[in-house]
Amino acid sequence: MVEVWRYWEFEHPSTYVVRVIATPSGLELFAVDVLQIVAPINDDLVRSIEVQKRLVMMENNQVSLVSTLSALSIHSLISLTIVEHNVVKQFMQWVRTNVMPVFKNDVTMIAIEQPKYLFQQIDYSQKDSLIKYLYFQNSDSWSSNSIDLYLKFILKKLPLPASCPQTIDLNSIDSRTRYFQVLKTVLRSVSSYEYVYEDLVIRSANLLIAQSLDLLVYYHLNKLNESDLNQVLEQGLILQALGTMVKKSIDNFKDLKPMYLNLLDYFSAEMLALD
Repeated sequence: MVEVWRYWEFEHPSTYVVRVIATPSGLELFAVDVLQIVAPINDDLVRSIEVQKRLVMMENNQVSLVSTLSALSIHSLISLTIVEHNVVKQFMQWVRTNVMPVFKNDVTMIAIEQPKYLFQQIDYSQKDSLIKYLYFQNSDSWSSNSIDLYLKFILKKLPLPASCPQTIDLNSIDSRTRYFQVLKTVLRSVSSYEYVYEDLVIRSANLLIAQSLDLLVYYHLNKLNESDLNQVLEQGLILQALGTMVKKSIDNFKDLKPMYLNLLDYFSAEMLALD
């Protein structure tokens, strides 16, 4: 499962603040902070370069979807003609001198103490990892074929349509509206359901962040004892994407819906137990 990260702030000589997260693969900087220093007149540049998408805990304990850049990605900006090479090099030197040593010398900034959920330990690239989790849950809502199909689907090894599914049914519209309303309480800076779907389902490398957002909505509704929880989740990111696959008549896709809802139930139960 995708983690929710915490960030640290560093003041750059330009007086701008640069926010940084420490991931197992290395430091990542908020793309918007980097670009306001190295390319301040190119506001749309972040949508044209290779970025990571991270869920980050922001102020007031709100979760935001953030575009981040690794050191390698920042260095690659040199190849862009609209960016001054010396500015990028100077910025990278500042990162090496002022940011990296702080994390290197303070292990606690990387190894943050936080609740350890079993679902966060699932390796989605390994079938056995998910089987072990389901076995621990005493779940019989799956088969070997359905697990194979779920992993191919969640890792986007199967093609998805290049547009957000539309609905004209009034009940479905109401459920989608309720889903998005809950989503906005846990995720800042989202303008529409369609934008989130296009960003995290159509354009993403995999569907793990979309699944994480489904879980946050599920968890929130579960705490409120929402009676129509599954109906709202029908309009969630994953089940809507899954619906586009079912229409292609791919065998066994109908088995994935109950399996997916059970997974969310297991994940949510772990979170509720540690509240």
